[in-house]
Amino acid sequence: MSLMLISSICFLIVPENFIRNVFMKIEHIQIVGVLGILYFSTLLYSFLAILPRKYAIIISDDFLIDNSKYESLGKIKWTDISGVRRFKKRNIEISLKVDLYSSEKRSLLKKFLTFMHNWNNNNRILISSTLTDRNIEALFEEIKNAYKTSK
Repeated sequence: MSLMLISSICFLIVPENFIRNVFMKIEHIQIVGVLGILYFSTLLYSFLAILPRKYAIIISDDFLIDNSKYESLGKIKWTDISGVRRFKKRNIEISLKVDLYSSEKRSLLKKFLTFMHNWNNNNRILISSTLTDRNIEALFEEIKNAYKTSK
């Protein structure tokens, strides 16, 4: 992440070194540099913000607490969840009955990161295995069993 941030800064400072063909212009490379600086600095900030958290996922009888990312919703009641399924290899998709993202006040940074990681963020949550220390299969089974017993 920090390597990508440094690369984006280089795109902005010395764009001449990155011109590869006739169609790339200095302005295009600088725009990519600015966008990269914004995106990777917010990712770095969000990563540093979740470091002091002790647990990424907490499962109880009444709710699920998702602290796996900076932009996570936190406490989600089982009654607000309509389904749980695997999504690709490293994610768990939790479908929501209501749009919980709009029901709470969220900063612009959290909204931006939520949109960048989950384009269909109005009615689902993605829990990724990258920032958790659990096996994704075991975590999925635990969440699925807790959801079934809460019904």
